[in-house]
Amino acid sequence: MKFYRKNILFFGEAILNSYAQVFFSRNKAFALLLLLVSFFDLWAGIFGLISIVTANVIAFIMGFPSVYIKDGTYGFNSLLVGLGIGLYFQPGIEITLLVVLSSVLTLFISLFLQGVFAKYALPFLSIPFLLGLWMIMMASSDFASLGISERGIYEANEFYEIGGQSLVNLYHSIQSYALFDSISIFLKSLGAIFFQSNWLAGLFILLGLLFYSRIAFTLAIFGFYLAYFFYGFVGANINELSYTYIGFNFILTSIALGGFYIIPSLYSYLWIVLILPIVVLITLSSIHWFAPYRLSIYALPFNVVTLLFLYILKLRYKPNAKLLEVLVQHNSPERNLYFLKNNALRISSKGLTDFQLPFIGEWTVTQAHDGEYTHKDEWRHAWDFSITDNFNKQFKQKGNHVGDYYCYNKTILCPADGEVVNILDGVPDNEIGEMNLDQNWGNSLVIHHQNGLYFQLSHFREASFKVKKGDFVKKGDVLGKCGNSGRSPFPHIHFQFQTTPYIGSATFQVSLPHYLERIAKQVVLKSYSKPLKSAKLIRGEAHPLLLQVFNFQPGQKFVLEVVSKPYKNMILPKKNWHFEVKSDALKHSYLYCGLTNSRAYFSVNANVLEFHNYLGNRRSLLYYLYLCCHKVYLGYYTNLSVRTEVPPNLVYGSGNLFVQDFIAPFYIYLKAEYQLKYLNKNEGIISEKIELASKVISAYSNRNHSIKSEITVESGASLRMKIYKKDKTLEIKCGNMQAY
Repeated sequence: MKFYRKNILFFGEAILNSYAQVFFSRNKAFALLLLLVSFFDLWAGIFGLISIVTANVIAFIMGFPSVYIKDGTYGFNSLLVGLGIGLYFQPGIEITLLVVLSSVLTLFISLFLQGVFAKYALPFLSIPFLLGLWMIMMASSDFASLGISERGIYEANEFYEIGGQSLVNLYHSIQSYALFDSISIFLKSLGAIFFQSNWLAGLFILLGLLFYSRIAFTLAIFGFYLAYFFYGFVGANINELSYTYIGFNFILTSIALGGFYIIPSLYSYLWIVLILPIVVLITLSSIHWFAPYRLSIYALPFNVVTLLFLYILKLRYKPNAKLLEVLVQHNSPERNLYFLKNNALRISSKGLTDFQLPFIGEWTVTQAHDGEYTHKDEWRHAWDFSITDNFNKQFKQKGNHVGDYYCYNKTILCPADGEVVNILDGVPDNEIGEMNLDQNWGNSLVIHHQNGLYFQLSHFREASFKVKKGDFVKKGDVLGKCGNSGRSPFPHIHFQFQTTPYIGSATFQVSLPHYLERIAKQVVLKSYSKPLKSAKLIRGEAHPLLLQVFNFQPGQKFVLEVVSKPYKNMILPKKNWHFEVKSDALKHSYLYCGLTNSRAYFSVNANVLEFHNYLGNRRSLLYYLYLCCHKVYLGYYTNLSVRTEVPPNLVYGSGNLFVQDFIAPFYIYLKAEYQLKYLNKNEGIISEKIELASKVISAYSNRNHSIKSEITVESGASLRMKIYKKDKTLEIKCGNMQAY
């Protein structure tokens, strides 16, 4: 019984997502509305539903990935073909068989194009629908038993069947408005996406778009009217739009390139201004191409322009940060935008993740990027590190000898895993104030990290290397000792990133993922940043207690127990919450709550637990874990402070976000800041208990959105949290986070 229930739920979700996918969505409420709209023409709706079920069942039986079946990827093109056949032909047994066969054909085309387009990381859009329906329409003239439908000719009669005389009266009243022509064409163009020939269907879809996405709603109107006015500007026949309703090409292109496949921004909107006239030109020309075959162009212009533009973007040598492709698809323009805003620096870190500073303790940046002495031109993206005292001096006594310098002969560590691909030794140390310009880089090594990224460390002491060329080294391994070789007037370590394996290669600009910086009496966690000159940097070490609790590993399971009341209205009334650490197909790790089917995506790199996204129910305890532990440094230092922003869509409610969503591509005024402080007085790994305090503060200090927590970590992977929201207190505990 459980097996059948599971399959029913699976195919039910696959059916709904097939409807929503037509508008690049997975919103269930929007999908239900589109399902309703498809039944404005009863037989079109029935045959559309038959097509979805057929395609999904065949894909399931053939063993194709359930994730693509479930999200509607294999169903939405068959849906459109079924709707088209159901609208154009009279119902009957012959049409039913034709719908089943055409849905299978469309599925096969979808599978083929998915394999081809995946090589270029491109979507196949609705090309399978075009090819499938064109084949059926061209062959239909040979089917003598098929009857052409006359539905859609008499709108008033059809409105009467749907809603009686009152709906007919409403229809006639709207006809009287002065702007009815353009509005009517716009609404009918929206309805035509689901093969509905009346404005009421378009109105329902428009309201659904408003509910699903304010950005998509805006882009639908923006794109259509850009094309509409361009028709008038060039003197094209606008009446073509009024009787073919192919204006949906402009709507879909605007949504796709303005906010779905491209991160919505001022620049994506400006590109739509340029792209939509091109869609109009392709629309006008393709009508003439297909006229001899008596075929409609359907969504051809949308597919051609969207795929052409997306493919061109992938050919860019240097992608423009002002026009960004969506790398992690959330099936919502708003979510795509908010996710990028919160993760832009992490995503742009060039694949450098688990990196730590190449020294022990606290060092000072004596020369940063675009330095005063040597960091210039193609070598400008580099750092020099040395040790300074409380008076910012690098040496003791008079500093006349290399041994007077605090950093001299200090151990240099490997900052990240990699292979030693180049090494140079045998260059003696300079006397203080002198430089060896013939052997500029001195004793140096280059390590290949990953993704074509290398890093170089220079000015080692002669014969101090603990590694050799070809060795695979891990983060934290000893590389050698700090010296004063090469172009080095005083002992220091030179560090740079590069894209080639040679000593002295041009530098490559990379932000450091996570590091600690001492500012006055406070230690601050910096992320995805570039240290400036005079910055005092600390290579932090992880604390065993924090590692036991927060270093989540795939397969790990634990239970959080709610020990306080009241907690109803804050979280679901559940005493024991079970969580599991999982990873998806792209190896993204997340905490999973089976009770609410919620996920909190995270990473643990460079001793930092960082949550990136939350998908699911806000009344899940996982949601509060996501907020209160949004970013945790896994080492302990007195007065350590961690700050970061939380995406507004994961803090504010739909009411607050409604207006924000409309202007989000241009300006985000809703802010939420996460703060974490370390409260213990004892610093270092000797602490037997660590106390933390975190809070999420909204832009307006609204108590409805502000959350505070007290976190206590003790030996045995013990965790206790007190969470405060408004007048409610939620206390939870776990005796052993690694219990099973």
